Amino acid sequence: MNFFNVQDEFKKNPELNEEDLNHLREWISKQPHLPLVTDELLVLFFHSCFYRLEPTKVTIESYFTLRTHSPELFTKRDTDVKSVLEAFKTISFCALPESTPDDCKVIFIYAKRVEAELFVLADFIKALSMVIDMLLMTSGTFNGLIIIYDMKGFSLSHVGRLGINMMKKYVYFLQDGLPARLKAIHTINTAPFIDMITSMTKPFMKKELTEKLYYHSTTDPESIFKYIPKEIMPIEIGGSGQPLKNINDDTFEKIKEMKKWFLEEENYRVDEQKRPGKPKTESDYFGVEGSFKTLNLD
Repeated sequence: MNFFNVQDEFKKNPELNEEDLNHLREWISKQPHLPLVTDELLVLFFHSCFYRLEPTKVTIESYFTLRTHSPELFTKRDTDVKSVLEAFKTISFCALPESTPDDCKVIFIYAKRVEAELFVLADFIKALSMVIDMLLMTSGTFNGLIIIYDMKGFSLSHVGRLGINMMKKYVYFLQDGLPARLKAIHTINTAPFIDMITSMTKPFMKKELTEKLYYHSTTDPESIFKYIPKEIMPIEIGGSGQPLKNINDDTFEKIKEMKKWFLEEENYRVDEQKRPGKPKTESDYFGVEGSFKTLNLD
């Protein structure tokens, strides 16, 4: 597996400079609880925050804190693990091979197996995190990330399997824990009960994220193409790109090729015993009901 080259990022992004990266490295060196941050991740963090130093520090802290205190989502990210393999067999994660005209990467998600009992939210989040990490590590920086959910086959029985605490962690992962610029989340074939889902997440969703949500009804399937060009979209939904199976298989193969990276990534976690002040627990961050609390940075 070929990962992106950090030096190429300086050519792609004039705003990226060694002086700011050194500032961030120095700040990290003074945070004894934080792990080593690779140059690749540092570039991704800085780019995702539009080259602003203080927001980058917050994102770094949030990224590692979420992964440390959510082991059910960020450990055993291995396709040889049965639960992970089942997640990829149940849900298709298609990283579209072509970007949008404004250099956004697109992940198209749909259910291959629609039986509700096969859907496990924690495993879905874990699989999605693997696809996003794969995109970042192989592509380097890009202008934005777009996620498209196809709700075809999604039923009220699936809603019953979501779980409020896990949904909160999912929202936090998307809005605060990504070293990428989340540009939009589109839902196609939107079910009438979508309001039940949004009512679960809205209380702890930031305004910036709610403004990135778009819903497309079954009566207007073409509306998605106002945002994503037909040329890059899968054939099955009216696009002229590659078939979904081809994209799914290619995405999954890349995930499998990153097995070593995913296993090594588990070593990069917060050491709460070294955190300045009192060590924190999951409940300190997510609260009794699981809502993530604001982190204080020195």
